[in-house]
Amino acid sequence: MVLIYPPVAKISEPPPGVAILAGALKEHNIPCKVIDANLDGMLWLSKKSLNSLNLDGISWNRRAIKNLDNNIAALKNIRVYKNIDQYRQKVIDLNRAITIAPNSRFTVTLSDYTDSNLTPLKSQDLLISASKYQENPFYQFFETDLSPKIDAHSSDYIGISVCYLSQALIAFALAGWIRDRFSNKKIIMGGGLITSWLSMPTWSEPFKGLIDLMVKGKGEERLIELLAPSNFEADNKIEIQRHKPDFDFCQWTNYISPGSILPFRTATGCYWRRCRFCPERAEGTLYRAESSSRLLSNLNYLVDRYNVDYIHFLDDAISPGFLNSFATQNIFSKNWYGFVRFNQELKSQDFCKALYRSGCRLLKLGLESGDQSVLDKMEKGTDLDFASQILKNLKDAGIGTYVYLLFGTAFEDEAAANKTLDYVTTHSDYISFLNLAIFNLPRFSEDAANLETELFSEGDLSLYLSFKHPKGWDRKKVRLFLDRQFKRAPAISKILKRDPPFFTSNHAMFVV
Repeated sequence: MVLIYPPVAKISEPPPGVAILAGALKEHNIPCKVIDANLDGMLWLSKKSLNSLNLDGISWNRRAIKNLDNNIAALKNIRVYKNIDQYRQKVIDLNRAITIAPNSRFTVTLSDYTDSNLTPLKSQDLLISASKYQENPFYQFFETDLSPKIDAHSSDYIGISVCYLSQALIAFALAGWIRDRFSNKKIIMGGGLITSWLSMPTWSEPFKGLIDLMVKGKGEERLIELLAPSNFEADNKIEIQRHKPDFDFCQWTNYISPGSILPFRTATGCYWRRCRFCPERAEGTLYRAESSSRLLSNLNYLVDRYNVDYIHFLDDAISPGFLNSFATQNIFSKNWYGFVRFNQELKSQDFCKALYRSGCRLLKLGLESGDQSVLDKMEKGTDLDFASQILKNLKDAGIGTYVYLLFGTAFEDEAAANKTLDYVTTHSDYISFLNLAIFNLPRFSEDAANLETELFSEGDLSLYLSFKHPKGWDRKKVRLFLDRQFKRAPAISKILKRDPPFFTSNHAMFVV
């Protein structure tokens, strides 16, 4: 089977989903070829700019193209990350080189892709992207780079992994190209975004005739059932952690990071699963984990096999049990980062220092609000006094913090938002980075039934709704508050200026 991960997603580390699929398929003796078309395609696009003859006289364009290779090389050197201004300039110039290549209809950045004519939220637009694949800015990449790789593999199946909206239009252009170029191949599509779409009660299979099979959830189970039915036991379904991910496809030195980063997931879903704003709660995603000892065994195997420099834990929130394994065992000397909750263990200074000794250099934490009543109503399970102590403990231990805030929920008003401003200002010395988001109401959540709603987008594939805020705290007011007050607070502005452009939390550990 050929597995393809399409553009556009961040190119700081390899895609974990196709690695998990590859490990499962190979364990069942199913030949598998993985293509990270996101990395290859984005580098191809930058080289296309390098070879461009018309740079329209703009000095920034000339500088970005002239320094392209040097900027890519510099962003693989940890020393550059210690000078935030130098780092920022090189990332922005690299992004500029990529954006030069497409025409004005398309906008491609290091983290996003937009088409002024089409939206990934409409199934009809995705079908148009498939039928008019020759218009896509990556079409020549399909022809020159992907075609020979697919030709070299005799499999009847091609899998396309779509995790983000920024990949969707290109993924469907890719599917349309495959349908014409390799008419004998069957197309299977899966990934996080596909799972979300298939979880919609209104799903009506709009892609019949283009996509042969769309897979919800853990794709390895369905693929093994399809490709090796004799190995598949319906009553003993395969657990995701039974298979070691296979990263043999990786060109580790090509990723834009100061060393190789191993993405690793210890569980699927979230062990908390109570936050009322969370899309996974609305989708009914189950939490599945395995024993810490088995996970650590697999992780040690991967670290040794690929000699990676860093580890990125992908969990919605690393479980307290797994964190405890790191804090109490001398596992390996690799720096790592990941998402955690403000849990009880982190209230201990000694525990935080033990995490640092284990290699932890950055933790991402969902604070969401600085108003306790808002947190209680959204069932976040976070106590602000405990959060204060945890932020201080992590700072003292030498661990950076990437704190996530969510504004505009149905439980918040302007007074509550100002409490968040005050809380963050008071704790600014203990916060390394901030992520500010405006709330989108999950379309099929339990709260949607209790609010006056309308479509967030006209697209049939939109996962969110707009709503009339019960306290009048609408999106426009929230946006004005953030732009005119929150971001301008001196202590907060200082934090926001540290955020790595485009790569954000994926590079934060290196600049902390």
